[in-house]
Amino acid sequence: MAVQPNAHFTFTSYEVTDGGIRMFFVCTDPGPGQPNDYDIFLTDAELAPITTASQLNTLVTNKLNRKIRAVNIAPKLDPFIGQTLVI
Repeated sequence: MAVQPNAHFTFTSYEVTDGGIRMFFVCTDPGPGQPNDYDIFLTDAELAPITTASQLNTLVTNKLNRKIRAVNIAPKLDPFIGQTLVI
């Protein structure tokens, strides 16, 4: 089961690393069986062009959607679930 629709994520802290910033979020009601704690990583390259709060909001929202909802990824990967590859 996935995180419930319209779940609210609260930014709680961040960690600066050599390659970028890890942002930590808490979701108080993610849905049954889902964790409360989530994080995303923003690379220095992704952060470099950011100059406004609006741009940062868009970047963070896109990263959370990708990680939590597999936006733009699930339609590509879901058809391969259950397939066997021979190499």
